[in-house]
Amino acid sequence: MGFDYETNMLSLANTTNSKLDLRALGEPRTTWPSELKSATDWFCQMFPTQIKVFGSPFLEQHEPSPDSSTCITPLVPNLDCLAACLGGDARLGHRVIYYVSELQFYFYDPRSQMYNATTAEKMGNLLRGLLARCAAEIKGDAHLFNIFHTFRSDAVVKSVVNRCKSVLAADPDFFGINSPHQRLAGPELHQRLAMAFAERMLEACPGSNLTVGQAYTLFNRFAATRNMSAIKRSNFKSLMADVIRDAYGLGVRNDLIDVENQKQRCGWKGLRPLITSAPS
Repeated sequence: MGFDYETNMLSLANTTNSKLDLRALGEPRTTWPSELKSATDWFCQMFPTQIKVFGSPFLEQHEPSPDSSTCITPLVPNLDCLAACLGGDARLGHRVIYYVSELQFYFYDPRSQMYNATTAEKMGNLLRGLLARCAAEIKGDAHLFNIFHTFRSDAVVKSVVNRCKSVLAADPDFFGINSPHQRLAGPELHQRLAMAFAERMLEACPGSNLTVGQAYTLFNRFAATRNMSAIKRSNFKSLMADVIRDAYGLGVRNDLIDVENQKQRCGWKGLRPLITSAPS
C-alpha cells in the first residue's frame, strides 16, 4: 500500500490553514468549512470563542491515505479548552460557573434567569454528550475511536471536570448582595430580603422600641409573601443588626423593657414597624 509515514504530522489547529485561523474565530468567514472533517473542526464551529482563547481542543495526527485524502486522528485532549467549552455558549444565554467558596458548580437557566446548583457528575455527562455528538456529526476519514471511547473514559472526564474548577471559577462576590447574579438558594437571598424589609417595613421613630422577637415575627411574614423560607432566629439577630445599623445608624440594645411583662429584651430603640403585618 505504501504509506509515506515521513509526511505524517502532529497539528494543534495549524493557523496557516484558513479554516482553523484562530485570529478569525468568532467572525464571519466564507472560508469556514461547510463539512466537518475532524473533531477540531466540530469544536471550532460550536465553541469559537473558547477555541480562540484556549487553543485547539486536541493534538491531532494528520496521516495521508492511499486515496490521497488525509486521515485525522485526535491523540491528546486540551483540558483547558474542553473545560472552557463546558462553560456554556453565551450566544444561547448559557453559562456554567464554579463557586469556589462553596465548592459548587452552578448553571444559568435562561427561563428563570437564575443560577441552579449542579454536580460534577452532570458536568462529566455533558462532556460525554458533546464528544458523542461530535463523533456522530464528523464526516470524512477522521478516526473516531479516541473521541467516542478514550476521551469519554472516567479518567479523562474527571481530569476535564477538575480543570473546570479553575477555568470556570467565579469571583467570591459573584452571588454578593449587590450582585446582579441570582440563584435559587443562598444566604444572600435573606440578606437582600432583610434590606427590603428594613426599607419597607420599618421606620425611625424617637421614643419607640422594636424588639428582636417582634422584628423576627414580622420578617418571616414578609418572607412568606415572597415564597421564601423562614430564617433561623439564631441567624436573624446578627443579620438584621448589620442591616439596621447601615440603614438607620442604630445598634442592638439589651435594655429594652417589654411593656407587657416588664422584662428586658434585645432590640432597637427609636425604631418601629410601619404596619403590624406584612403586605400581601
